[in-house]
Amino acid sequence: MTGLWSVIGLLAVVLTALVLYTYKIMRKIGTPTHGERIDPGTRPNAALVVIDVQEDFTRGAGSNAFEPGKRDAAIAEINQALVSARADGTEVVFIKHVFRDWLAILLVKLVAKGVGTPGRPELRIDPALDMADDPVFEKSVGDAFSSQAFEDWLAEKKVGRLTLVGLDSCHCVQLTAKGALSRGFQVQIREPGTLTATPQKWGPLKQELGDAGAVFC
Repeated sequence: MTGLWSVIGLLAVVLTALVLYTYKIMRKIGTPTHGERIDPGTRPNAALVVIDVQEDFTRGAGSNAFEPGKRDAAIAEINQALVSARADGTEVVFIKHVFRDWLAILLVKLVAKGVGTPGRPELRIDPALDMADDPVFEKSVGDAFSSQAFEDWLAEKKVGRLTLVGLDSCHCVQLTAKGALSRGFQVQIREPGTLTATPQKWGPLKQELGDAGAVFC
């Protein structure tokens, strides 16, 4: 009997640890990062940041799938933004999401058919976008500023003003906006070039971002 209780106790410890680790990972994925504030006077340039417009997310099925008409309209808007950016000398960068934590990968495979997990060909940027030879940086949590390579590139290009497009507005776009604002970047969100699977959440988040200094166009 003592052995049985030992096994039960061990299982309880393991399950508790797993729950706590899951909470930690989910919190990390959904929390904006913080970093050193930039000097806007030394960052005169602008960049268009295209976030997570990957086939796994844009062409998915199920309850979180985007309505095709809205998806196509947003992609068309992003392509217009790309044309404008390249014409006026604005830097262009693409952000790609790939889950890397083992537990996040396991959970996504269990509940979301593995969307966004390593090795899937659908992780590529949606081919409807005109990528040209623009740089692509990978992240594994919501905020693009979690990528040191992305942050270093912004510094190299002397970028202090960001225009954000992509998806999901209520997740990675708003988290990246918060990460940028906390560092002193000017942030503009081009709303017609964004998508969200939870539009009912966007109003309060938009208000919060506006109060923090983001502008919308």
